[in-house]
Amino acid sequence: MLKIKKELIGEIKRQGEKGYPYEICGFLLGNADYRTDTRTAVEVYQVENKNRERAVDRFEIDPKDYLKVERYAEEKGMEIIGIYHTHPDHPDRPSQTDLTFAQPDMSYIILSVKNGKASDWSSWILKGSGFVQEKVELI
Repeated sequence: MLKIKKELIGEIKRQGEKGYPYEICGFLLGNADYRTDTRTAVEVYQVENKNRERAVDRFEIDPKDYLKVERYAEEKGMEIIGIYHTHPDHPDRPSQTDLTFAQPDMSYIILSVKNGKASDWSSWILKGSGFVQEKVELI
């Protein structure tokens, strides 16, 4: 389960609209309770999509950005609990590429941006060899 501040969803939507028609990406920061399989997001941290050739339908996070955000989170007493990205003019469902790069124990928010306007969003978690939609609680 993902618990996330309502205003963070608004921020992801703003970022997605601003970045349209390209995929934007970033990290969900907060804390995870592995006993209850609950992640609580209290901050988002956008990073640059390093995929230049296919930015309309792919995102890539620079490992240096990952390390920078990880250090930032640790300094604030948080951890990286997930990743968010947009699907311009496509549904908020994980792609095969999303599955290829997914890590266990992380939430994956996907926001559909249709014609430049934020639309549907959902959160996913890797279970076994595939994604399952995750329950989300706005806090």
